[in-house]
This record gives sequence, C-alpha cells and structure tokens, in this order.
Amino acid sequence: MTSLPYGPNTPAVRRFLQRLAGKPAADCAAAARVYLSLQGTPALIAADRAVGRAVESSSRTDARDAVVGPVIQLMNGHAERLATDPALSGVSLDDMAETALAAVLALIVGDIIAADALEVLYRPYATLIPIEQIEEA
Repeated sequence: MTSLPYGPNTPAVRRFLQRLAGKPAADCAAAARVYLSLQGTPALIAADRAVGRAVESSSRTDARDAVVGPVIQLMNGHAERLATDPALSGVSLDDMAETALAAVLALIVGDIIAADALEVLYRPYATLIPIEQIEEA
C-alpha cells in the first residue's frame, strides 16, 4: 500500500513540492508578494477559514502537520540569496514559507473546499506552477 502522508491528495502535494524545490528565490519572493497583496482581503480571509475548517473536519491534521517541515526546509534554502539580493527586499523567509504553506494546505483539502477558496490560496503560484500540472488527470 502506498503511503499517503498528505492525505488523499498526496500525489498533487508531492508534485507541487517537487516543482517548488526547483524554483529560484526570485520566483518564491514574487509568489510571496502576490500573497501579501491579498492579506486582509475578504477572499483570502474566507479561503483561509475554509481550509482550516476542512483540515479539521476531514481529520487531515496529520497531513497538515507533515507538510510544514518540508515547506520550511525548501524556503530556508533561499535564506542566503534573500539576505544578499536587494531585488528580493521587502519579502522575508516567513512570508515565502507562509505563501507556500497556504498553497499546499489548500491542495491537501482541495477536494473538499470550494474552487474559489483553492484559487485564492493557490493564486501566488498559478503561473509559476500551474495547478493543471500537479493535479491528477
């Protein structure tokens, strides 16, 4: 039996993480800027709440907990570049990690949240890692 550490959407989550690992710091910073521009908007607030409820109600808290480490590790790989490249100023590692975590949590519960919630949380990566490339056919 195949291990599903990220719940039933593990294949999509793994494909996202694999593609994210290949993205340069500039791409991750650009995604974080998109996410930061959404902060405080009704759409992001509603989507974030929907994901939180879905994770809890579907008992995917283990999947949520399992993905945090890999996301942090991937973003920490950009620490040196973020600290030395003035073009990346205004974005922190925390911003980059929060952006990636929001997208991956939406993927974990993507089968049980409204499409608009998934779209909002995945929007920062929509052009960098098109969702069609990671979802199962």
